[in-house]
Amino acid sequence: MYAPKDYPQPIVPVRLDLDSTFCFSCEKDLACFTKCCRTNNISLTPYDIIRMKKRLKLASDEFIYIYTLPGKVEQSDLPIPILKPVSEETMICPFLDEEEGCTIYEDRPVACRYYPIAAGLFHNSDLADNERFFALIKEPVCLGHDLGQEITIAEWRQRQGIPEYDEHNAGWVEIILKRKSLGPFVNIPEKTLEMFFMASYNVDAFRRFIFESKFLDIYIVDEDLVERARQDDLAVLDIAMKWLKKTLYGEGELEIRELTAPFETVEVD
Repeated sequence: MYAPKDYPQPIVPVRLDLDSTFCFSCEKDLACFTKCCRTNNISLTPYDIIRMKKRLKLASDEFIYIYTLPGKVEQSDLPIPILKPVSEETMICPFLDEEEGCTIYEDRPVACRYYPIAAGLFHNSDLADNERFFALIKEPVCLGHDLGQEITIAEWRQRQGIPEYDEHNAGWVEIILKRKSLGPFVNIPEKTLEMFFMASYNVDAFRRFIFESKFLDIYIVDEDLVERARQDDLAVLDIAMKWLKKTLYGEGELEIRELTAPFETVEVD
């Protein structure tokens, strides 16, 4: 699922796991420094957008409008934002400084953090957990392979701060895997896809949906979670993923209130 670009890549055809080892180093003195950021086509996850929009002091809808293009999750009809390059001719990442590198490095997307590793999840309904797998990406332009100390993929993930991203994206990933498991013959209405996009990526719009619509009159949401959602984007994302599971698949812990129709009392003589 996580790979730096969505076009064909030179992925080494060897399946790796968390204990697999590789050598890689990305340094300013390498001739290829920042070249991988010049063929930019990065799919963004919900937590990517939360981190980046906070870094840039933008509302999520502003960030989406300025910095993304519409895309689709691979082998799915689910929408996903793609990081918009500076221009279609150069395809350079908008956050690239050609001398210093990434200007938002501490808040860079998870796909960038994984590089040069491609990572995916296999949804197996017979198992309690999804199966995680990895592969090594070796692009001819990259000179960092086989440099530096040997490291496991588990160590690389820790060093790059990936577990935090995986934790906060877990509900979203589960929804995507479930959608893929249903196959191409199950159609999701366009309006539902629009709601999926808002709930997944436009956290500020979904906050307004929670507090300015009849959402809380319809759904039973933990009061502490509701109060945190007034300020905390991660609490909003938590509610959004619970709502999507219920809306798309009729699953999850989000309960619907028992609604009663209003009635009038009539006096009978």
